[in-house]
Amino acid sequence: MTKTTMKRIAATCLSLLLTVVLVLPMQVQADSRTDQRLQNSQRVFESFVDLTEQSIPGWLLERAYGVVVVPNVVKAALTIGGRGGKGVMAVRNADGKWSLPTFVTLGGVNFGFQFGVQSTDVVLMLMSRESVEGIAGGKVTLGADASVAAGPLGRSSAAATDATFSAQVLSYSRNSGLFVGVALDGTVIAIDRSANESAYGISGVLASQILEGRVTNVPQAAQEFTAALTRATNAPASKSVPAEPAVSPAPAVTPVPEPAQTYPLEDPSPGAPPPAD
Repeated sequence: MTKTTMKRIAATCLSLLLTVVLVLPMQVQADSRTDQRLQNSQRVFESFVDLTEQSIPGWLLERAYGVVVVPNVVKAALTIGGRGGKGVMAVRNADGKWSLPTFVTLGGVNFGFQFGVQSTDVVLMLMSRESVEGIAGGKVTLGADASVAAGPLGRSSAAATDATFSAQVLSYSRNSGLFVGVALDGTVIAIDRSANESAYGISGVLASQILEGRVTNVPQAAQEFTAALTRATNAPASKSVPAEPAVSPAPAVTPVPEPAQTYPLEDPSPGAPPPAD
């Protein structure tokens, strides 16, 4: 074996070693970040639906098509202001069960006299199929692609207005434990593809694949987030049911594919409170 060949082999081994040393920790760090994001989102959601008079109404939670949770939305301003944050979104499937969470980003720009930095937790209730499909398809601009209004608080719906019931997205924001009003018109909610790939370990994974449950490598934090939604909305839990053995062999039949149904049937009055007893 010549010295040149030995040098090439040594260089190849060194290259592989550097790949393992540098890339693997980056992947572990990325997974750690997405897990932390899921845990923070679960914490914020649970604090917003706590059974107090200042919380998201239960009847609204049960009628929502989807929910977006973005912890620590940072707003910074010096005449021209901007806001940004990273969170997750889950939708209700046709059987009433909540989907796995897909990662999203939130961002926007404001103009006018303003100054300072503020951090706010934001929860968005998606009250129409269009708002869910828009975000899952790539991105949605609040106020342009989907109407947005501040959501009612408490168990009673007396404070809800016609504007609330007609809005496609109902927003809730809280700062230092208190609900505050935050103008979200012009804010863009978009799918965070890189975070999805990191969390679920699939290159190029689509948001629709995650929402439809067509992924196998599901992080524990994602399962816990879905479980929190299930508890808060009295939705049926997702369970794996073993297939029953066939009594007799059946002839092979080519199945006819059906379109995936990711979202619930149309509510005749989405976002409206239940009828009075």
